[in-house]
Amino acid sequence: MADAVSQRSIGFRVRAAREAKGWTQDQLAELLRLENRQSVSDLEKGKRSIKPDELVVLSDALERDLDYFLEPFSVAGEAQFSWRVSPKVPENALGEFEDRSSGLVGLLRWLREQQVSNTSALKRNLRLSQQSTFEMAQARAERLGVELVLGRIPAQTLLEKVEKQLDIPVLMVDPDALNIDSISGATCHLEEMSCILINRRESEARRAYDLAHELFHALTWEAMPPERRETNLTEKSATSTRKRIEQLADNFAAALLMPSSSLNEFIKPGQSSSVPHLREVAARLGVSNQALAWRLHALGRIEEDTCGQLLRARQSIPPLSLPKLYSADFVRMLHEAIEKGRVSARKVVKALRLSLDQLTKIFLQYGLAAPFEL
Repeated sequence: MADAVSQRSIGFRVRAAREAKGWTQDQLAELLRLENRQSVSDLEKGKRSIKPDELVVLSDALERDLDYFLEPFSVAGEAQFSWRVSPKVPENALGEFEDRSSGLVGLLRWLREQQVSNTSALKRNLRLSQQSTFEMAQARAERLGVELVLGRIPAQTLLEKVEKQLDIPVLMVDPDALNIDSISGATCHLEEMSCILINRRESEARRAYDLAHELFHALTWEAMPPERRETNLTEKSATSTRKRIEQLADNFAAALLMPSSSLNEFIKPGQSSSVPHLREVAARLGVSNQALAWRLHALGRIEEDTCGQLLRARQSIPPLSLPKLYSADFVRMLHEAIEKGRVSARKVVKALRLSLDQLTKIFLQYGLAAPFEL
């Protein structure tokens, strides 16, 4: 069965709950009748075990259920999220979805821990900083594309390469509590891993761009942590006012999905000012007209007028190809863990906030019979 939550994780959650309440360590020490704030510091770092009666007091005073501190599949207090989200989404709604995502990521982390031999001990770093130029971000992206062998159309291969070669899990999610276009995706950063969440109900072009953008954050988090929320709007006005980290991420994503070699191959000589032709190129590369317009303009390959026309041009949108929930690796590991008795289906549905029937349908989507009886 799943292991009990560690003292270290409990400590992280105590700190998160204390900070959310606006309390100091001194106040918490007084509440728990501890000698000084150092005792609280030790507790929050997992160096000191928390007693059952202390946990009850904390639960009441910090207004958190006991499950908040004891849930084994949670990254509360440990994970940092950066969301691409509509400015219209209220903070409480985003917070609720983040809490739900915490259970998903926590379960993923636990499953990966059961597959020690299949996880990498290393983290890749792009060696960029906020002082890096946009050209440097583009160059790193193009070089990474070559190293990963993304090919002529990176949008088609990026997801597999990110998961298999960079060892960064990518989970397709449904932000069903909100409008489907309110959240595009997120990077979740943990000490032992990074994870990318993508809204599976967006267009293929948006999903590819979001993945490339979030990959930048996953590979540069230690050097330049992003804000908890950033806009997912694509209008030029929104793009021009974005903070530098996000501008670097945009430049990286554009160069990763639209490398110079592919642009040279797909854009016919003498056709760089033809908007219909450029629309065809965008569709072939699996990117939006807007993304291609900004990329070509940044490279100086199209004039301002052509850029404006391409930005306003109607997108050639193929029928929505809806990816399956989560990922094949995640569902496979989950199926194996339940089947071998490492975790109960009851705990899984609680962590994912699903019903047993919904979990059964997810397994069936991946061609797996449910390893439990309804």
